[in-house]
Amino acid sequence: MTFKSKIDLPFSIMIFLSIAVIALAGVLPFLLGEILSFSTIILLLIVIIPTILLLILITFNTRYIFYDDYLQAKSVFFGSKIPYRDIYKVHPTGNFISGYRIMTSKDGIEIHSRSIGFGSVKISPENKDLFIEELKKRAPHADYQSK
Repeated sequence: MTFKSKIDLPFSIMIFLSIAVIALAGVLPFLLGEILSFSTIILLLIVIIPTILLLILITFNTRYIFYDDYLQAKSVFFGSKIPYRDIYKVHPTGNFISGYRIMTSKDGIEIHSRSIGFGSVKISPENKDLFIEELKKRAPHADYQSK
């Protein structure tokens, strides 16, 4: 069973502003009337286009997948495998700025596990209630806290 990550307005604004700043940094020399060498233009394109594409991929490719023995939270190059047996606490979180997170919304949940290097991971499934219901089936021993 796979759940997409919820994308909320604050995260969307943050990604949009990041992309706008990166694009502006690439276009600014042209707007200022500077004449750039061909190699400088290629270098700008090699840096700016993949960076923007990476931000877009991270935003729209974050998923949480239930396997038989573990939950996988993944986003492009990043991810965690969380064995159900190691999960000991699950609770809501509104903090998407700090900590180890694979989320695109401030309306998320934090999963505490003995197998995660940071002790917990913050995620933001689109349908949080259905996700927690499925997680309870697979890790019934964990402490599930609500708001």
